[in-house]
Amino acid sequence: MSNLVRSCLVLLSLMLYLPVQADHAVTTAQAQPLRIGLHLSAPWSFYNADGELDGIEYQLLSRIFRRAGLSVEYELHSYSRLLKQFSDKKLDCASPVAIDVAGASYSQDYLPFQDVAVSLQHRQLQLDGLAALSDKRIVAYQQAQQVLGPEFSRAISNASYLELAERELQLELLFSDRVDLVIGERRVLWYLAAMLAPQYQLTTHYLFAERAYPAACWQPALRDMINQGLLQLQQSGEYQQIIQRFNAPPDNNPT
Repeated sequence: MSNLVRSCLVLLSLMLYLPVQADHAVTTAQAQPLRIGLHLSAPWSFYNADGELDGIEYQLLSRIFRRAGLSVEYELHSYSRLLKQFSDKKLDCASPVAIDVAGASYSQDYLPFQDVAVSLQHRQLQLDGLAALSDKRIVAYQQAQQVLGPEFSRAISNASYLELAERELQLELLFSDRVDLVIGERRVLWYLAAMLAPQYQLTTHYLFAERAYPAACWQPALRDMINQGLLQLQQSGEYQQIIQRFNAPPDNNPT
């Protein structure tokens, strides 16, 4: 056999072998159900009135893994707990992951988050920019300073500032006039406010750019599966339908 023919056969065998290796990585994981961690935060991932999992993030990922024929166990955590569980490799994938975790493989950005500040409408607060936060009483979600960056950290350095995991408690502090502002994701705050206290009118202050966040997995093959599944959902129109279903109540008082 000539050296040229032998080289071609080796190259062909490698081309056939690599996809099998990627599939094998996922198959091996199925010795146990995949453990997928999600951020407990309506309307992204939450338990509905019947105690069933629901939400934008859950609906998207569950369709992807179900169509791939994979067995999955979902865990819902506060954001700080979600990042710790994933960093400790107690989860196969986590979503969303807005910070760098060494060694993790990240999907495409697919969750359109819009962090905002909300205040009670009757307070008539006007916020021209981040600098206006310096004298306010503020509560935000866990890890907000890491996610929102150094400019935000500087702006709230002299403010009365607190981070809490419980979104409902954040809003209760606002409704009881114990804080001036709640900082969090737009859909989350409007969704919960409408359920907890629809009698309150809120003003939304758009201080931060909209950003999309990815999922993170330890196996690149799972990352690739999520990306392919997202592409299929986008092409079928299901992605847009799910996002639209969980749109926040209309905001008539933006600033």
